[in-house]
Amino acid sequence: MLKKVYKDLFDLEGTSGYEKDIRAYMKGFMEKYPSFTIETDRLGSIFAVKKSKLKDAPVVMVAGHMDEVGLIVVGITELGMLKISPIGGLNGEVFISQVLNIHTKDGIIKGVIGAIPPHLKKEQNTTFTDLVLDIGASSKEEVLSYGVALGDMVLYDNPFAYTKNPNRVISKAIDNRYGCALALEAIQKFDTLELPFTLVCGATVQEEVGLRGAETSVNYFNPDVFLALDASPVNDALDKDALGGLGKGFLLRMYDPRNVMHQGLLDFFVKLAKKHSIPHQYFVSMGGTDAAKALDMNRGVLATTIGLPARYIHSTAAMMDLKDLDAARKMLFTVLNTLTPDLIKKLKESNS
Repeated sequence: MLKKVYKDLFDLEGTSGYEKDIRAYMKGFMEKYPSFTIETDRLGSIFAVKKSKLKDAPVVMVAGHMDEVGLIVVGITELGMLKISPIGGLNGEVFISQVLNIHTKDGIIKGVIGAIPPHLKKEQNTTFTDLVLDIGASSKEEVLSYGVALGDMVLYDNPFAYTKNPNRVISKAIDNRYGCALALEAIQKFDTLELPFTLVCGATVQEEVGLRGAETSVNYFNPDVFLALDASPVNDALDKDALGGLGKGFLLRMYDPRNVMHQGLLDFFVKLAKKHSIPHQYFVSMGGTDAAKALDMNRGVLATTIGLPARYIHSTAAMMDLKDLDAARKMLFTVLNTLTPDLIKKLKESNS
C-alpha cells in the first residue's frame, strides 16, 4: 500500500506560485523531527536542514518540487464564461468536459470546460483559446458576484485509485508530490543518524514554469551534491522499445537537453544500484528537472535525478508503480548512507 504521506500530498492542490498548502503540510511534517531546522527562501521553497558536526562538511541537497501543472483564470466574458491559460506544459485536449475547481478567495467553485463541438470546428486541434470554463453564470457581473477573480488557480479533484494490479496507482500530481513525499521520508529516516555531510532535504517551488525555486534555493544552500526527486513520462504502454517503463525500477536520467549526467556520478550510481540489487532503468528525456538548474549554478554542482517512471503526466491523472517507488526510495537512502566528504571530492574530480 502507498504510504499516507503520498496520498495526502497527491490530494492537495497547488500550481506554480500557489504552493502554500503543500508547503504548510511539509512544514508540519518537518517539525516532528528535532535534529532538523526548517529554512525557506524568498520564493517559498522549504527545506529541513541537518547540520553535520564535522568541520567544513560538504552539503548534500535532496529536492522534490511542490508545484503541479494546472490552470489560471485570465479572463471573464460578458456571457459569464471564464477564460483560462495553462501553468506548465499542458494540452487543451486534456481538459474538454472536465469538472474543475476554481480556487477563489471565498472558497472553491465548480465549473466544467466547454468547447466548440468537433462537427462545428474548422480544425480539430484544441488550444486553450478554444476553451471556456462554465460555472453556471449568465453574465460577467454574476461571475464577479461569486468572488471569482483574474489570477485564481484552477485545478481538479484527485481521481486517486488503485488499479486491479495492486502495485499501480492512478492519481493527479504524481509529478511531483512523489518527490515531496520521498524527501519527507528521508527526513524521517535520517533524523537520528549522524551524517558526514550537512543534509538539506525538502522541496522547491515553480519548477513547472522554469525551475525557478531550484535557482533560489541552490543559491541559498550552495550544495556540493544536488539530488532531484521527480517523476518523468514513460511511453511503455504504446512503444515496447521505449526507454523507461512501469515496474522496472527508478529512472537513471543519463541525458536531457540541459543535463548530460556527470560521468563520475553515473558510474557511481550504476555500481551502487547493482551492488545493492536496486532495479534501475537508463532514461533519456526531452524535459528537464531541478537538477538541470542546479548543475550550472555557482561553480557547478554534482546534480542528477532519481526519477520515478509515470505514465500520462501533465494531465489530470497519471499512473505509477509502487515497485518503482520502492526502488527510488532504496536508491536515495543508499546514496545518502554511502556519501562521504572524500567520496564527494573524488566524484567532483572524476569528470575533470
